[in-house]
Amino acid sequence: MTPRGATGATDQDAVIDRILALWSGDLETLPSEPRLAELTGASRASVREALVRLEERGYVHRTQGTRTTPNRRLPDVGRRIDEQFDHSLSIRGAGYEPQLEVVASGVRVLQGGDPARFDDLPDGTRVFRTVKVWRVDGVPYALAEDLVPLVRELDLDPERPVFDLAEAANGIRVAWETLWVDAVSLDAERAGLLDAVPGIPVVEMTYCGYGTGDAVGYWSREVQVSAPAGLRNALIRRVRHDRGVSGA
Repeated sequence: MTPRGATGATDQDAVIDRILALWSGDLETLPSEPRLAELTGASRASVREALVRLEERGYVHRTQGTRTTPNRRLPDVGRRIDEQFDHSLSIRGAGYEPQLEVVASGVRVLQGGDPARFDDLPDGTRVFRTVKVWRVDGVPYALAEDLVPLVRELDLDPERPVFDLAEAANGIRVAWETLWVDAVSLDAERAGLLDAVPGIPVVEMTYCGYGTGDAVGYWSREVQVSAPAGLRNALIRRVRHDRGVSGA
């Protein structure tokens, strides 16, 4: 599942999904905008906006006067860190069998001065905290600690994705995440949960999920080890060429 924004964004995502379904890895160009509108059942304006968003995400390259070219390397990219999906779906999508273990879950009150804090929530905030480990074909892969502010008193299933928990616990339909990436030494506690050696270097990602009104739906902290093929973190970046600077 991917967190969505407003209804309009969801409709636009549906158009994008239809366009993405039209090509295979060996397609040289996409059909023209009128043809895409016909094939997807969307308006030309919706198709044009979808292509803009696809170019921003690195899926296609557009050049004035020529057809739109798809990024043919995408099938081999792996897990894109500029998109949020539940780990179980990502693992299964890469052709592996996912296993999820909830190591800990429960309600706690955040206290000031706690050196383990990684969030910016106010002291005294009641949160639903989970610690989860995902395995890939039985091998530990990722560990995440999630903090979901509690507004409603209800029983929550800790196995649900964090963006689902946020919507249930505080009513925030997360639209964006801010993500920070650090290289850290794996501490003994998390090493034990991941069957890893304490002190080894790992990538740690800390992210805050929030809604269109800027209210926080969750804070998460995650480390990953031994990423197999198809699940390595990747980012597609656009390359901009400055055509306004001439050579000397």
